[in-house]
Amino acid sequence: MLSLLKQRAESSGNPLWGLGGPHDVPTYDQSPYASSFFKDGGSWESSYGDFFLSWYSAQLIAHGDSLLSLASSTFGDTGVSIYGKIPLMHAWYGTRSRPSELTAGFYNTANRDGYEQVADMFAKNSCKIILPGMDLSDANQPNETHSSPELLLAQTMTTFRNQGVKVSGQNSSEFGVPGGFEQMKKNLSGDNVLDLFSYQRMGAYFFSPEHFPSFTELVRSLNQPKLHLDDLPTEEEEGAESAVMSQESSVSMQAA
Repeated sequence: MLSLLKQRAESSGNPLWGLGGPHDVPTYDQSPYASSFFKDGGSWESSYGDFFLSWYSAQLIAHGDSLLSLASSTFGDTGVSIYGKIPLMHAWYGTRSRPSELTAGFYNTANRDGYEQVADMFAKNSCKIILPGMDLSDANQPNETHSSPELLLAQTMTTFRNQGVKVSGQNSSEFGVPGGFEQMKKNLSGDNVLDLFSYQRMGAYFFSPEHFPSFTELVRSLNQPKLHLDDLPTEEEEGAESAVMSQESSVSMQAA
């Protein structure tokens, strides 16, 4: 990978930029602001920073494009829907540099939409996108990380939809988060029409008394397009209670 960086730097007329990565970044276990790179006015805003972050992001997008292209060419004529998933790197989203996203390869800052090229990649390969974090709310994030899963989710959903990519959703925590069911209901209602929603994960906790009633309430609160034959009421049940079915929603749900 360093050889590719060297080639890119030489072609840009700045061969010294290809000798390695940024020298003023924090180590893996340090705060993003332990060094100067991610600070306001830091190297990420310099010509070198733009060069490196653009190159780094392009490498990961090229890798993703090759995988989606292979999947599309393999399954394109079979009627199988192809999905790809990206992480919701919401920590530090409230800062200008957004270090979590930059280090993950998403060149997304307060001045730049780093998901447009990713959305183009999905659209080019006729692939749908899975966005996790549908259960995460800003109010339940630690203040010190300047996290905003809600704003990041809104940005990515808008960007992908603008490129004609169908968006599916998923929760992030298998064991629940504070306000998770309320947040999922919010993200699955109103104008937030999803192609599919996957709830994870089925297991002992899923069926526990602490969890299953809340999950059941969530499902019952959503408009379902149709019921499976096994879920239709019997004649006796119809006499006792009418089954109401809505044809308005296009969201389907599955448990992973």
